[in-house]
Amino acid sequence: MKIGIATWIALAGCVSASAATASASNPSPLALEWAPPVESSVTPESSRPSDLAFASGIIVSRSAPPTYATRWRPRTPRDPHHGSVGPRPESFSQIHMGFMDPDGPEDSDFLIGFRGGVAVERPLQIGAQVDWHHRGNTASTVVSQGPGPGGTVIVTHSELARSTSDLVPIFGFLQINAGDRPVIPYFGGGAGFEILHLSASNFQTGEQFEGTFSGFGWQLWGGVAIPFTGRARVNSEVFINGADLSRDVVDPSSGQVYRETVNMDGVGARFGLAWGF
Repeated sequence: MKIGIATWIALAGCVSASAATASASNPSPLALEWAPPVESSVTPESSRPSDLAFASGIIVSRSAPPTYATRWRPRTPRDPHHGSVGPRPESFSQIHMGFMDPDGPEDSDFLIGFRGGVAVERPLQIGAQVDWHHRGNTASTVVSQGPGPGGTVIVTHSELARSTSDLVPIFGFLQINAGDRPVIPYFGGGAGFEILHLSASNFQTGEQFEGTFSGFGWQLWGGVAIPFTGRARVNSEVFINGADLSRDVVDPSSGQVYRETVNMDGVGARFGLAWGF
């Protein structure tokens, strides 16, 4: 039986329609997957991870937001001998007394003073020191001598002259000690300004003298300290003082200016109490 051309065309159209229907209901596994966009008000666009996914499952790439880790560790002070961060410098103070014997015929004087500063490192100390040296001299003669009540001898003097000397050294100093031990040797030196005031009266002639001298001075000392508590020490030291102090005076008769100089070189000793280490 012969089938006409029109019949073949009708059959071809039915087959094409069936294939199109099957393709619509069963998509190819290589086709891109499509989903409607989902809006979110929580995650901003800049922090949303990129999402590239192929329906075939061959390539999947997702980038996660960066994460940060924070650690906390308590800060511990470094050893003050090996680092710049450490305990604050410890301050110390010292009071002392003693004497100094100047070069020449002058008698020894009595001194009292104060020293204070900070220990920038365990063996090294810096600070300031001020002392007051006082000496008084009297010249007299015996007028009479005789027995008193109960056999006591009474001597009558006539004061001929009197003089006083007051020296005030003001120094900055540096001192080094040998550390913590039962007996601590130390050495130090200072330099600064010294002021000397001299006063004298001659009662026979009526002459008076007043003068203030000043100038550069220095000291070197060495001694030992003995701790008796955790923060206090007793110490003793010997020192050398060097100074040439001067002043300018005008001769009232000629108007000429003169410079008077007093040498205050000498040696002495100090004994004191230090605390605050």
